[in-house]
Amino acid sequence: MNRINPSMDWKKNKNQHESSHSGDHHKALSPKKNLWEKDSNGNSLNQEHLEGAKDFADGLDLTSPVDEFELWPTPPKPRSFFLPVHYTASYRYPLIVWLHHDGFNEHQIDQIMPHVSTRNYIGIGIRGNQAADSAGHCFGWHDSPAAIDSTHDAIQEAIAEAKHRFSIHASRIILAGYRSGGTMAQRIALRTPDQIAGVISMGGPMPRGEFGRFEELRQRKLPMLWQWSSKNSLYNETNIREDCQLAMSISADVEIRQYADDDEMNTVALRDTNDWIMRKLIPDSSISDSEQWSSKPIAYSKN
Repeated sequence: MNRINPSMDWKKNKNQHESSHSGDHHKALSPKKNLWEKDSNGNSLNQEHLEGAKDFADGLDLTSPVDEFELWPTPPKPRSFFLPVHYTASYRYPLIVWLHHDGFNEHQIDQIMPHVSTRNYIGIGIRGNQAADSAGHCFGWHDSPAAIDSTHDAIQEAIAEAKHRFSIHASRIILAGYRSGGTMAQRIALRTPDQIAGVISMGGPMPRGEFGRFEELRQRKLPMLWQWSSKNSLYNETNIREDCQLAMSISADVEIRQYADDDEMNTVALRDTNDWIMRKLIPDSSISDSEQWSSKPIAYSKN
């Protein structure tokens, strides 16, 4: 097989090695003819090709430091965009960043936004930080420090891309999520309270752990909407009490809504999401609660 280089003549190589110690090192290692005159198959090489290869080698700057080389760009993290009907670039839209529940992916945004509003928002679906199946179609949310950092970076990159491509109102960015995605949405919002207008959690409990920006959170009074199904196993007196205590510790502005259903993901809850955003986070909105269902806000105790 002529594609393989011919075997080395060990006897000849040994003689050359021995002669290299005889005093004339350069002469022993230099053959009578140029080694580059023939290729591995024994065919003669064109002298023009040899000169071109030499010029190319001479042009390489091997003394350049490594940090001067241009690095390959990092590929963007998977995400899905939802644009409103009759999108108008002259209007600055609120932005909903959606985090799906375990076992789904970033395209859940396409299913929930039509039930929230087809006109009021631009939406972005973020993919979970860990795979939930071998096919790579379903994802979930891991709560390790590295996974949380990765999710935080993915959301920041998605927001930056949305601002670059579309007309976004920078002070009307909402994080929202379903179940485990709702917990992750709250966790990221607590990291960056100055960048988030509000956070919505559908069936996701408050994240446990210390808050790194405690004093800033107390001053911010972050608006939060908690939506719970009455049949959700996590919706019990103990968990709700702990969540409320955490919210009180950071002076969060919390609104809780309960649904007589076995799942928070229903059209009524999604419509309430739109109503809460327009009433709570958009000052110039004319939307308000119906008098039939209106209630007075309950202030936290001063004790």
